[in-house]
Amino acid sequence: MSQASSAASAAQIDILVVIDTEYIKSHFPRNTDPNNAPGIDHNSQYMIGYSPRGIVSGQGTADLSFRANVGDYVSFRGSSIQQNSDDSVILYGIKYWVGDKVFNTFTTNIVTRNRAVQPNPDQPNGIPPVLTVQNFTSYDSKIARGGTENFYVYIAVYTLASDGQTQELYGYYYWDPQVVVPA
Repeated sequence: MSQASSAASAAQIDILVVIDTEYIKSHFPRNTDPNNAPGIDHNSQYMIGYSPRGIVSGQGTADLSFRANVGDYVSFRGSSIQQNSDDSVILYGIKYWVGDKVFNTFTTNIVTRNRAVQPNPDQPNGIPPVLTVQNFTSYDSKIARGGTENFYVYIAVYTLASDGQTQELYGYYYWDPQVVVPA
């Protein structure tokens, strides 16, 4: 493939959203209605992106701006800062808010890996790993057109119950990042 056609081919862009759940729990009340999630400030979200087109600004912040071309694929994945082991986060929606409608509709994709690795609990350093069945979720879309879109990212926050085993709903929330795609 020539360098020119490679640059024009659709690219895969990956965004990892890491949520500081302690900040949310200390600054926002519980909310158990996913259809009426309150907006939260931009102090508990850290978006880490990979785009072969480049990151413009905001790497590691709630306001990541990345380059994308029309036809590129974008996947969002989420986790708590504890890697979902104590408190947990589930991304449950990404929706258009205002501006140019850059993204097509997002869809939920769940991939099951039958032999995914996890640290071995019987080894001091976890190596060699054990193979387990694990599900991985992403919210995927394709860039439809150039422009600037403000959109909502919806998250569900779960907190570790007093039994130390169960994760219980704390609340539903959203915030409003932005994407800029050259026209």
